Amino acid sequence: MRSLYIDGVPVKICCQAISAKCLRLAILPLAESVREVFTTIDLAERDWPEPTLAISEVSDQAEYPISYTDGSGVSHLFMLAIDPNDFTLKVCKDGILIQTLTISKETGAVAFPLGLGPLFGLGHGFTQHLDRRGASYDLQTNGLVRGIFESYAATSPTPLVISTEGWALYFHQPWKADIHLRGDLGSFSKKPLEPLPYLDIFVIEAETPQDATKEYYNFTGLPPLPPKYAFGYQQSYRTLVHNETNYVLKTAHYMRDHEIPCDMLIYLGTGYAGYGWNVQNGNFAFNPQVFPEPDKTMQELHDLHYKVNLHITRCYTGLHGSLSDEDVSPLEYDHVRNYWQKHVKLYAQAKNECWWPDDADEVDIVARLTRWRMYYEGSLQLNPDTRPFQMQRNTFPGANKWGGIIWSGDIISEWETLRNQVPIGLNVSLSCSPYWGSDTGGFYSNAEFDGELFIRWFQYSIFTPFVRSHGRPSFLRNLWGWTMFTSLDEMPLELAPGVLRNAPPSPEILPDQRVQPICKELLNLRYQLLPYIYTLAWQTRQGIPMMRPMWYYYPRDQVAKSLGDQYFFGESLMVAPVTCKGETTHRVYFPEGTFYSLWTGECMEGGGYRDVAVDLQTIPVFVPAGGIITRGPLRQYIDTTPTDDLDPLTVEVYTGKDGCYTLYEDDGISQRYLQGECTMTHFHWNDIENSLSAQGSSTVFAGRKREIMVKLMPEGRSFSCTVTYLDAEKTC
Repeated sequence: MRSLYIDGVPVKICCQAISAKCLRLAILPLAESVREVFTTIDLAERDWPEPTLAISEVSDQAEYPISYTDGSGVSHLFMLAIDPNDFTLKVCKDGILIQTLTISKETGAVAFPLGLGPLFGLGHGFTQHLDRRGASYDLQTNGLVRGIFESYAATSPTPLVISTEGWALYFHQPWKADIHLRGDLGSFSKKPLEPLPYLDIFVIEAETPQDATKEYYNFTGLPPLPPKYAFGYQQSYRTLVHNETNYVLKTAHYMRDHEIPCDMLIYLGTGYAGYGWNVQNGNFAFNPQVFPEPDKTMQELHDLHYKVNLHITRCYTGLHGSLSDEDVSPLEYDHVRNYWQKHVKLYAQAKNECWWPDDADEVDIVARLTRWRMYYEGSLQLNPDTRPFQMQRNTFPGANKWGGIIWSGDIISEWETLRNQVPIGLNVSLSCSPYWGSDTGGFYSNAEFDGELFIRWFQYSIFTPFVRSHGRPSFLRNLWGWTMFTSLDEMPLELAPGVLRNAPPSPEILPDQRVQPICKELLNLRYQLLPYIYTLAWQTRQGIPMMRPMWYYYPRDQVAKSLGDQYFFGESLMVAPVTCKGETTHRVYFPEGTFYSLWTGECMEGGGYRDVAVDLQTIPVFVPAGGIITRGPLRQYIDTTPTDDLDPLTVEVYTGKDGCYTLYEDDGISQRYLQGECTMTHFHWNDIENSLSAQGSSTVFAGRKREIMVKLMPEGRSFSCTVTYLDAEKTC
């Protein structure tokens, strides 16, 4: 028997199968405990027991079985083979090799073969936006460093590498490390000051593309559902007073008067804006020049059916503790109980539904996760049966379990940046958070910024998890700003000296009569698609992201594996954003099968690239045969008032292939979905029989009948069907 060493320290390998597809391998000194050494703040909130198998001495080429029994009673067998000569670990599942890990006896670095094909993951940011192969990644690079100087996205790394060849690796701890994906061998290399004999690695069998994301979200924590209104339009404001005109209520009324759908108004703080909602960044007092009567103004905004999101900055770098801690000194200013009390005092006046904790690039991982937890649990203290909503720029694995959304940071308003948001959003969805978006139009203005770029970015945002317009100049992130102002001289340009490529737009861009009507129609479409979009949000509770790479549904298609300029938004919408100025045709890849244009119903046979005609009003979106889309009525906002009736619904079935679809519905606002309160409608299209069947179950509307309009596409023939909802408890 031979002992295992790293840097001269005798170590043990602790093994645990945490699911049917994931094996956890922890390496640490003999006398230490996995439960005590490796923190779980970044893992799912569940019991993480001490692994039952610990190996410290092995014979040559020793093998160890590790079994897992799933909820159905089916056993799954992993096999760990250890070669002590070069400290190599081979992980197999049901006789098939998943991955080989070689541990450096001197440094504790981990080497692993990369195989062939693209590599996804690593979270948010970096300069290689889709395929991560061929570069090195600093897992401590965070925040705006890359956002400002490379202009494509802020960086929040996730130590997860996903291969298209059936494996994924999550390097849980230590956190401070580099991942190198150059050549034939990848490596996980700890920073020089990190203790050498510690490693915690999750090895994932990714038999299907969905396996990797499901496992990642399973062991880091499934996200709670955001409130339904969060999937409506979010309009952000930087400058609220200009030329002695107060725009707070003026713009709120404008959108309602002109029937521009909108659910959330977001107000930036003073300091990042000349006239923000508060006195100064980091301050919790209303700016009297902007909100002279904050109680009255907030009430009027709520009467107009808006939700309000307030920007909060200057988080304490040493933020620590829990809201449940007792006997906290009032002088311990950076304890979450004391910091949250500032929010409680503000909420008593503002009654804001949402929080935007910005910045925190300098805040370390534990404090960052503590902040995510504080906003989630603190919001539930204020409103125990109302879903919290927060938006943060900095994140880390584990934050998902406390809800909220992230965005790509302060990016440049240029075509290259828009182009890169597509693959960035896909890697975020696969390995960071399913709830992501970008500043529609970009954040920092550029000489390329004009109405066409804003419209194209708006089109893309419609088919992402969240639609939010925000940036500089702020008046050109409002749909009405493109005609209300006829010259750039009439508005503050809000330039940021020193930011790469930040420049005034061309004076010729105003006025632009195209922006408001086109974007309004896009918002109408977004709100009609909310039943479909909200169902995608529910699917994240099964570890399935809303944005999905083409590879997700076509894993054997070599072209689909490498595509970063188009994607699936759910199962039934294939989206190919226009990201070049002046395009009248756009090249779209169609995998094998039949696809229909969402706009015209035009049929496209797959098997290669096609040039698709585009105009400024539309973005290429196609539905595969067998796809089913649900639509609701036109609306100006999401009404979360309790109701005793089911919403009107239209189901579009794209013929040519059998199709199945499950629609998920709940009240959109309460926590009762966590107890299973919901309505489910299951649709099945039989293409040969040309028939649609539908079954419903509900915990709320048991016994209720519902008339659903059905449209067969692309011919457009319509008929209605009646669904009777059974008691969900009787149909489970």
